[in-house]
Amino acid sequence: MKMNNTDWNFSDDAEIQFQEWFNDFYGDFSFRSEHFFGDCEVKDEKTLKDLMYKWIHASFVTGFERGRTPDELAQGHSKIPQDAL
Repeated sequence: MKMNNTDWNFSDDAEIQFQEWFNDFYGDFSFRSEHFFGDCEVKDEKTLKDLMYKWIHASFVTGFERGRTPDELAQGHSKIPQDAL
């Protein structure tokens, strides 16, 4: 699925970067996506909600960190803007 680039300022490889992160190793013997899909099967609604918030936060932070430009990296911009949290 490709996002509509007219509404968002995503880099052309944003989806590729997300897929690499999402399907990367998460521990010694499993992938991050396996943990996510396992968490999706949690029956308790509050626990499921808490887990999904954690996943959204992790993907946001990772996307922000991977999306920094070389200039931002050189200037030491490593913190997420507080208004984005």
